[in-house]
Amino acid sequence: MKKKNLLITASVFLVSMVLSLFVLYTPTPSSDAAGFSAVHAASYISELSRDPHALSDTQAHEEVRVYLKDKLEEFVGAANVEEMDYTPEEVGDDCEYPIRNLLATIPGTSETGILLVAHYDSRGHIGRAGELGRSYGAADDGYGLATLLEIARLYGQRTLENSIYILMTDGEEVGLYGARMAAQETALMDKVGFVINVEARGVQGAAYMFETSVKNDKVIDFYKNAQKPVSYSLATAVYTVMPNLTDFTEFLAVGKQGVNFAVLDGLYYYHTPFDNYTNINLSSIQHYGEQIVPLVEEFVTDARYANADYFVGTQNQVFFNLLPGVFVAYSETWAIILNFIALALFIGLVVFLLIKKQIRPLGLLKQFGFVLGGIVVSVLIGLFASKLMAFFGKVPWSLTYVRMQGTELPTLLIMLALLVGFGFLVKKFLKTKADKVSLMLAGIGVNLLLATATGFILSGASFLFFIPAFVGIVSLILDTFVKNQVVKHVAFSQNVFWNLLILVPILFSLFLALTVGGLLALLLILTLFAATMIPSVFLQLDLQK
Repeated sequence: MKKKNLLITASVFLVSMVLSLFVLYTPTPSSDAAGFSAVHAASYISELSRDPHALSDTQAHEEVRVYLKDKLEEFVGAANVEEMDYTPEEVGDDCEYPIRNLLATIPGTSETGILLVAHYDSRGHIGRAGELGRSYGAADDGYGLATLLEIARLYGQRTLENSIYILMTDGEEVGLYGARMAAQETALMDKVGFVINVEARGVQGAAYMFETSVKNDKVIDFYKNAQKPVSYSLATAVYTVMPNLTDFTEFLAVGKQGVNFAVLDGLYYYHTPFDNYTNINLSSIQHYGEQIVPLVEEFVTDARYANADYFVGTQNQVFFNLLPGVFVAYSETWAIILNFIALALFIGLVVFLLIKKQIRPLGLLKQFGFVLGGIVVSVLIGLFASKLMAFFGKVPWSLTYVRMQGTELPTLLIMLALLVGFGFLVKKFLKTKADKVSLMLAGIGVNLLLATATGFILSGASFLFFIPAFVGIVSLILDTFVKNQVVKHVAFSQNVFWNLLILVPILFSLFLALTVGGLLALLLILTLFAATMIPSVFLQLDLQK
């Protein structure tokens, strides 16, 4: 029977892992001129990234600007392209060079439009630790510029219900200057109903929608029109408390609603000479298009978006990818309601098990201590290991930015070691079913407390704790009240299945976003999931015929 249970558990793990890996799948590049084409986009990038073109690279910078202007005029007509020029004195803030934005308009029946933004200056000086500067700007922000040019090509001659405004900003890398000045152009801003900013922090992988405006309920409803959406409200919630800035920041500051996109994989290339044409990824570029073009199509064909205030929302949504192409979203109000329902089920189950003497109060308290101790140990391991890697890599340590290569495998091995160690302790010291159930209840309880707290404080992060808690409760309720062994197997299998579908892409995405410096956060999350998942695995292995 043990072998059969082990086979079932292993099969669930395998299926879950395979599906989780496809959540961040990027599409096959297209060369079809009838739609968004990464191949066409790459041809623009090859011209844009011939030389570094920071503000200080005056000749190359001007050549890029002229190329962009010529392409925009080709696609939308010269009469619909204008230059928005500002002197250093107008910009202020110690700006040393003139700032020259480009604005292309594809007019619709309504002047209210969707504003698409990307910047055309590349990184020209050494920035944060490890950045070499002198970037060719192939990804940052060639990906954004190429995406906008493809949209200009596709929509330049179409009859539209609502307008499209394509803004290519200057001076983003040295102070968001172009975006700041554009955001002060009230004649333009009064006509903008939605903003899409296109950025790149890496060169490959999924194009994440990683930031939204506040009170994003209508924004997320709109984002559901994207094909192959990849986004987690955890990212948008965390980003609100981080110091990172993009052009999107300036439009948020004047009350605009919208979304921000970027690829994250390949940080080593970011703001270095390696950000060049030879390292671009066509699949990632195609992923930008397959998310953004459907949003543009929806906006320009529906008269209801002619109201510039349409996307002003009332609350935030909680959202995440669950399966490949499956995007789940619900309001923060529902998040709080679901958290309290789960709390009620949890308390009821604990009381029932205590009354029936299937668990003991002292045993439950001991397991709460075990989980809390595991959290502390995992955080300390993560902190020590990340600082050790930074030390040997001879780079400064930071919680969110340790710029070095070769940290992927050590990070993976540390996470696997933590899981194996957790499992070893459970197997060695928790001999009875009551012990394992108590540990699982403790893990559920800690996750529920975090889900409830974040539901009020940082709602976008609440799902990360709610899911392992809720599926764990379902497992234990079915195990407690149903005698059928098949149902019990399904109960424990679904717990592993949903946990891995959420956990694997989240850990990978957070590693890309935070780098190895965030290992303490990764191990914390892993421990919280392990506290409900590992005892569930042992309970399934112990099932009798």
